[in-house]
Amino acid sequence: MRQLLEHCTSTCHPDTPFSFIPTRLIDIGADASAVSRLVPSSGIEHTQQKKYAALSYCWGNAKDAELQFKTEKASLEDRYVGLPNELMTSTTKDAIALARAIGIRYLWIDALCIIQDDKVDWSHESSQMSLVYRHAFVTLCSLNSDSCHESFLNRAPMVKIPFQSTIRESINGSYLIRLRPKTMGDIGDRRRYTWDSNFSKWDKRCWTFQEKKMSTRLLFFGNQNIHFSCGRSDWTEGDEAPTVKPKSWLGVSDMIARFKDKYISSRELYAYWDWLLRQYGHRSVTFDKDRLPAIAGLARMLGDVLQDQYLAGIWKGDLQCGLIWESIRDHDSLSRSLEAHILNIRERNYVAPSWSWASCSAVASMGYQREMVFEESTIVDVDTHTVSEDPYGRVSGGFLRIRGKIARMPNWLPNDDGTQRSNKWSHSFTESSHQDIYVRTDWLHKEKEAALEDLVVMLLHRIRDRYRPRESDLRALLLHPTDELRTYYRVGVVGSRNYEGFREMRSWFENSQEETICII
Repeated sequence: MRQLLEHCTSTCHPDTPFSFIPTRLIDIGADASAVSRLVPSSGIEHTQQKKYAALSYCWGNAKDAELQFKTEKASLEDRYVGLPNELMTSTTKDAIALARAIGIRYLWIDALCIIQDDKVDWSHESSQMSLVYRHAFVTLCSLNSDSCHESFLNRAPMVKIPFQSTIRESINGSYLIRLRPKTMGDIGDRRRYTWDSNFSKWDKRCWTFQEKKMSTRLLFFGNQNIHFSCGRSDWTEGDEAPTVKPKSWLGVSDMIARFKDKYISSRELYAYWDWLLRQYGHRSVTFDKDRLPAIAGLARMLGDVLQDQYLAGIWKGDLQCGLIWESIRDHDSLSRSLEAHILNIRERNYVAPSWSWASCSAVASMGYQREMVFEESTIVDVDTHTVSEDPYGRVSGGFLRIRGKIARMPNWLPNDDGTQRSNKWSHSFTESSHQDIYVRTDWLHKEKEAALEDLVVMLLHRIRDRYRPRESDLRALLLHPTDELRTYYRVGVVGSRNYEGFREMRSWFENSQEETICII
């Protein structure tokens, strides 16, 4: 591992002056006999090497998170004295042992370096997350554990099986066999990163997404193998040398650099954010209110160069496209009827306005070419209110005032797909066409839905197809009224495909007058 890090430092990412140091770090000491303790970065002598490693791991379920070894206001002073080994979780012990093994004295672990019950400290430190991982010398990733109470260094046992060729006596050796989980189907090379990733909750959690994307160097500890990755190369245990990545695999820092150098436009950077959300949207989080903070570091990196207003996960300069996100079909977290969905919006702990993807627990963002979008509505005013002064943090409220044409959703559009507990309706006008008009709802349908007659459709924009220049597709928001006049919840999206669908959907709005409504 040391050789990998040295190779990256000399070849891929040379050491740079330490322009950022987290507020607090864990000092593991100069040798194994030292007692680890929390230290303020301001107290580290300038003559000392301030290189640090960061840990990326899963806290586990709510109970595991509650029992996590952490720093709180009452225990802060004790943490500065020392971190008792008997209180440490297995993950913390592994991270300290690993940092010692690779020769790094300082370590950053969120549970210990952030005061967990101090809202001001938590808000400030979480806003620094992008800097913490970007400036860490290496990020240690615990693919092999689903909880902070599990060791990620203890892998499945290996059995050594001797081998002797019966054809040629000179060919002999041994096989190393390791137990693996039961699988369904073939998921590729069992030595590669994807194998360990597919059996890991780490790669399916919200918080770990940005930690992975923002880090310069990563060491992954999987059930099968150890892996290394940086912006330019990959390595898996057993490889003789790192493999150079294709230049097309650009990371966040690369995309930002290309934007600064004017190689790509803001539209392309907005499209890149879309791509990030498609990967992020299906991930899980223990507390729904963390869905926005868990990607705030990445948002801040893009926001710094875009100079655009961030609105609960959507950019103001890309609002027309950003509103057309879709809920993932058949996801267990979706409400099981329209009535249940509306009740859930009104009574759940507030995360984001209904027009933000963050309000839904499983989303897939659209990804069409933005230069082909032509607005059919006008954004009058939009804003969100954050819990703190951090515009990328948790949201406490928001509204969107928009002016455009509204029509009732046709009563023939909901079809038998609803019996499948899906979130899709579609209609084709000819046997040869496929889904001329489609609806993606933010809830799962049931056989007999109530309140469908209250649904309305607001026309949002038109998309011209570059391969069919004479044809366009329409996109609209599906809305449900609130108890306030001309105020709605977003509950889905509606779109057309092909000329027949465009003509039919356009006809819905022929007799409509433009009006201004508010979506909350």
